[in-house]
Amino acid sequence: MKKRVSLSLDEKILRKVDSLVDGIKIRSRTDAIEKLLSQQLVEKRTAVILAGGDPSKLYVKELGTYRPLVSIGKKTLIEDIISKAREVGFTNIIIVGFPSLIAKLYEVIGNGEKLGVSINYIQETKELGTAKTLELARQYLKGDFLFLPCDHWFDFDIKELYDFHQMNGGIATLGIHARTSFEWNTSVVVLKGYKVIEYDEFPKKPKTHLISVFIGFMSGEILNYIPPGEVYWSLQEHIFPKLARDGKLVGYPIAGKWVNVHTANDIKRINDILKL
Repeated sequence: MKKRVSLSLDEKILRKVDSLVDGIKIRSRTDAIEKLLSQQLVEKRTAVILAGGDPSKLYVKELGTYRPLVSIGKKTLIEDIISKAREVGFTNIIIVGFPSLIAKLYEVIGNGEKLGVSINYIQETKELGTAKTLELARQYLKGDFLFLPCDHWFDFDIKELYDFHQMNGGIATLGIHARTSFEWNTSVVVLKGYKVIEYDEFPKKPKTHLISVFIGFMSGEILNYIPPGEVYWSLQEHIFPKLARDGKLVGYPIAGKWVNVHTANDIKRINDILKL
C-alpha cells in the first residue's frame, strides 16, 4: 500500500528528478522520486567482470585496442556492460585483469563514479584460468553475485536471469542461448528441464544447439570448487562440468542477442543489431 508524503526539494535535485521523466517507464515526478529512492535503499549487489589472462589475447589488432574498449555506438563495450549491470542494481563492480589492461580500463572508466557505480580493480599476475581469475576476488564474494566476461555484448534481461537464479538455488546459473547452427562450437550444454546435466567446453561433436553465454550468477559456494595453489583451473573446463554432474548447475534460456567480441566484424554485427 502506498502512502502520500510531501517533500521539499532543492531546485538542482528537482531538475535531476525531472530529467528522469520519459513519459514511458517514468511518467511523473512521483515515479522518478520513487525510482531514485528505491535505488538508494536496495542492497548494493556485486558484479565481477573477468578480464584475466594474457592481455595480448584480448587485443584486436585491426581496431588498435583491447576488446572491452572497442566502441559500441558512443560508448565502449566495458561502459555498456557496466551500465547494464547498474540498471538492475549491481553497483559494486569488481574487475580482475593484468595490470596493463587494468591501466587502460582505468583511463576510460576510472573509479566508476561517472557510471553510477563503485569499481574495485584486482591485478592478476599469472594466467591460471578463469576460476583462478575469479578466486582473486574472493574477499568481495560473500553472497550471490553476477559474473560477466569483459568482451561480451548482450541485450537480454539479466534481471530475469537473477530472479531465476534466486528461485532455483543452484550454485551457478548460466544464461543459455539456442543457436540454429553450430557456428559457435564451445560451451555446449545439455538441459533436462532447467538443469544443466552436461557441460562440454570443447566438444568433438556437439550434442545440442544450446550454448552457455558465460554470463550468469553464482553463490559464494563456487569458491569451494577451486583448489588452492598455482594450478590451472577453469570455470568452463573444470567447475561447470563438475557442477553439471552433481546436479548443481542451472541454465536459463535467454531471449535476446549476444555477441562474443573478437574482431571488427563482430562490432559490425552489433552495430547492425542496434541499427547504428
